[in-house]
This record gives sequence, structure tokens and C-alpha cells, in this order.
Amino acid sequence: MEKLAYQLWKKDDDSLETFKEALLENLSRDIGELVSELQINIADSDVIPANNLAQSNYPPAPNAVIFIKVKSYFLADTLESHLEKITNKIYGFVVSESIILDSSEKSPLGLRSEGFSQVVFLEKPKTMSTFDWFDHWTNFHTKIAIQTQSNFIYVQNTVVRSLQKESPSFIAIIEECFPSEAMTDPEVFYNAQNNPEQFAKHVQIMMDSCEKFIDFKKIEVIPTSRYRII
Repeated sequence: MEKLAYQLWKKDDDSLETFKEALLENLSRDIGELVSELQINIADSDVIPANNLAQSNYPPAPNAVIFIKVKSYFLADTLESHLEKITNKIYGFVVSESIILDSSEKSPLGLRSEGFSQVVFLEKPKTMSTFDWFDHWTNFHTKIAIQTQSNFIYVQNTVVRSLQKESPSFIAIIEECFPSEAMTDPEVFYNAQNNPEQFAKHVQIMMDSCEKFIDFKKIEVIPTSRYRII
């Protein structure tokens, strides 16, 4: 079993709602027999309040990110032919998944998940070895991300390889789900509602850790609505 992650850009002439409809209503029909899981994350109108959280160093940012599980990457060409029919551009990645936090009751199959999903694409700083990068991420930062934030779903995806030569050299793709209030309330985001002292502490701890392994000039942060379709 392999997991694939795709960044998707809509066609220029399509509205975001048209693109969303094509993903949610048509894609599962077109590729349903090829995949065992399909999750669609789209930067739709429901997450406009989270625009201040978005970051893009490779503009324009993708309009959607999808996660697919298949028996083999060998099927990618067939999958991508369906994706290319409804997109302007795609970048795909084979990833290795690690589910840190999960909440199936907040992410029911076929419906929009609660809150919002923040999808983050990371590159490794050139000054850091691959071993040291993963050592900090898995053995140090993961615990901090759970303790200082209100995330109720947290999935780490290590990039095994890119599927397009021109795609950015991402080393990891992270998905975290937060309560809706976290879109506009930093204290909720950092799990310190109505507690300014705790908020400041959590922000400082989180930023100190991030600065040790994240290249902020090569990061994509995309607030999305999350749909588990298959």
C-alpha cells in the first residue's frame, strides 16, 4: 500500500465552487475503483477566516490538496490522467504516513470534518542533515506540537519522492485539524483560551522549536476544509 499526496491548482476559467464540485462529486466516481482511501482538502470559502494563517513561498498556493491510498504507485499515471482533466497543474508526492492524533468522530466519512485542516509543506534547511532534521521533528517537535496547540488530528507524511521533476523539494507534509475558533483566535489555536500567560508561553515554545528545523522561506501553509470521501 502506498499513500500519495497531490497539490492541485484549478483551471483559470473555473470558479472555486466549480472546482470543489468537480473534486467532491466527480473524482470519487472516476478513481473510486483505483483507490482504497480518498481525502480531499480544499481552500474553500469556509476557511476564508483563516487566511491570516496561510503562507505561500511558491505562489499561487494550491487550491486543494488530496491524499490517496493505492496498492501501488504504478497506478499513478491513471490517477493523474483524471486529475489533469480538472486542473491547471498538479504536483504529486509518494509519502510515508504517521498518524499521531486521530478523531474519526470529528471527521465522518462523506461529510466535511469539524473545524479546519491546516496542511503544511516543509523543506529541509540546507545547513541541516537529513538525520538531524528527522531526529528533531519526530523526537522533539512532535510532542511540542501536541502540547502547545489545540490540534485534534495530526498526521505526519514523510516525502519518499516527488512525482514531477519540477516540484519543490519538500521533505514532509503535515496535516493538523483545529477547532473552527482557531481560525481567528490565536489563544484557541495555541490551546490557551482566556489565558494570555499560557498563550505567550506556548507560542514561544513552539517558535523556538520551529526555528531549529524549518526554513521559513520555503514553506507552504494552506488552511482547508477536509473531506474524507473513501
